[in-house]
Amino acid sequence: MRALSTCTLAVASILSLAACGGGGSSGSQPVFGLDEIRELTGLSAPTETGPAQQMRQQDIRARADSLVVSTMHTEVVLPEGTLTVRQLSECSGAVCELLDPATGETDTVNLDMVPVGSGDAEAIGSAHGITLTSESSHQMGVDMSSLGAWMEHGSFALTSRRAVREEFESDILHASALGDLTGGPLTGSATWLGIMVGTPATGDHRGDRLVGTAAFNYDMTAGGLDAGFSGIRNIDRGTAHTVEVVIFTDLVVGSDGTFSRGQSGGRIQGGFYGPGHAEAGGIFEHSNIVGAFGAKRQ
Repeated sequence: MRALSTCTLAVASILSLAACGGGGSSGSQPVFGLDEIRELTGLSAPTETGPAQQMRQQDIRARADSLVVSTMHTEVVLPEGTLTVRQLSECSGAVCELLDPATGETDTVNLDMVPVGSGDAEAIGSAHGITLTSESSHQMGVDMSSLGAWMEHGSFALTSRRAVREEFESDILHASALGDLTGGPLTGSATWLGIMVGTPATGDHRGDRLVGTAAFNYDMTAGGLDAGFSGIRNIDRGTAHTVEVVIFTDLVVGSDGTFSRGQSGGRIQGGFYGPGHAEAGGIFEHSNIVGAFGAKRQ
């Protein structure tokens, strides 16, 4: 009971620090150089800098009316041993509720808790009009890192928060996306291409950064949205990931331009951002991957 209580305090500690601000994202320095990462993933040289993306963050968050967050995976190292916590998320509009099914305790995440404009930002590479960027910062004893991108109407990221205290060490992994929803149904047929990021939620490679291609196709005749993530590479190990392709088919797109299916571990949720459904963004969980994605209409 004491260990569980300490674990809960560890998670709450990092969540509260995140709410205070403090930085953003990707974390660990790459094992390989940027040229090697681009060759591995097929990204081209970046078309913009990391600081240039940071300049858009405040405006995009101010316009955003949608937030989706994946299951939050936490490991807490205590004197008694290592505990794992899995907080299930349920998102609607700009608010996500996180539930620990083991204790029944809940946390709320909203757009005000998304840090913007702080930390070091480095552009890694570009594809389909999106520049993949890593950000990292340290504040109040918490190392924050993320990998993702701020587009024109939305953003997506894989985020890690690590805290070391005298009584515990805690590491939180999750994916998220936010944006300014188009707010209308899809019309016609269209394709969106972009980038996905992710990490294995458990296992020896937990925390390794995964990068791949995100592709969406909507067929007005069939009335369904197909989503595919392919060419998934582990940029911290310089290899193909054990699962190279993840596919969701026949997703129903709502009248507000959002889509969702499934639950923790086998889930996708997102929406279309900007005028004319210019961008797509969201999160997914599949094959032990926790990921986020962003794509632009072609």
